[in-house]
This record gives sequence, C-alpha cells and structure tokens, in this order.
Amino acid sequence: MLPIKALRLSVGELLVADVAFLAAVLANKIALVTNSFTPNENLTFADFTLAVFTGSTPKAAVAGTQQAGIDPNTGAQTITILAPAGGWRWECTVAPGAPVVVTGFILTDNAGAVLLGMQQLTSTVTISAIGDFIDLGKVEMQVVSRPLS
Repeated sequence: MLPIKALRLSVGELLVADVAFLAAVLANKIALVTNSFTPNENLTFADFTLAVFTGSTPKAAVAGTQQAGIDPNTGAQTITILAPAGGWRWECTVAPGAPVVVTGFILTDNAGAVLLGMQQLTSTVTISAIGDFIDLGKVEMQVVSRPLS
C-alpha cells in the first residue's frame, strides 16, 4: 500500500514534536567523533569514539520542538536540529598532545548515551593547535525523501 503524501510527510512533523526523541525536555547533544564508520541505522553509541581535545565537549541543542520542512531542491523532508548560542562550532583552546582527526559527528540523548543519528564529514578535520576549530553549520537530518512502500 502506498500512503498519501500528507501521511508520509507527517512522520517528520510528529518526530520533531516527540519528547522521547527530538523534542526532548533535556536537550539532545551533538558530539564530534574520530573513528571511521559507515552510517547505518543499526549503529549504537558504543560504535563511536568521541573526539577529545580541550574545547570538544558535546554541545546541547535547543530543547523542545525542532524544525521540519521540505527541501525544495530535493523534495526530502528535512529536520533541522536547533543550534545552541554560538552554533555548532568547537574550538581548541589548549594544544592537544597529538593531533585529533575528526571524521564526523553524532546526535545523542542529553545523557550522551543513546545514539539518535550520525553523519560523516565530507573531509576530515585535524585539530592540532590552539585556535583550530570545526564548524558544522546547520545540522540537518533527512527523514523521508520518497514515498513509503
């Protein structure tokens, strides 16, 4: 059975308002990771190695309902994870003992224990000196981009 478009698109709208996941009362967090991974929906928090440098502490998103809409260029339903003040930017404030190569980032619950999403970076970022930074810009998640079947 093929659902109607309005039903398919309600998935994202329901998800951004669901307090058990994206509209958490205690804000979800974004953390930088250093291990290689192939994104898939079966990964867990234990599959990732968090980046460790002074300034790499996971950042909390804005708590509450996130944003959902349709990307007019792709037709994909997209959820924007609302950024904290200062955005999704991490800056090294003490030179690390060894370079830290950031490969991607993950979205977790507020405790940083339950994985909700992940993304590889287009190219890795090496943090090796004071002032090195990584800025993710907008953090978006695609929910559905074509009809369910």
